[in-house]
Amino acid sequence: MDKKTYDVAPGVAWVNGAPTPKDRKVELTAAQAQYDLGLGRISLAGPAKAPAKD
Repeated sequence: MDKKTYDVAPGVAWVNGAPTPKDRKVELTAAQAQYDLGLGRISLAGPAKAPAKD
């Protein structure tokens, strides 16, 4: 099954039965993400942002 990366919303300590990682990103299948997506606890991660140039 394909997994996608999701950003965890602030204040959410657990996602899919596991503690939220420090980077607040989790990799889940669509079935695993369905419950937390429905509650707005996670959102599909966008592309990584490049560091700002001085």
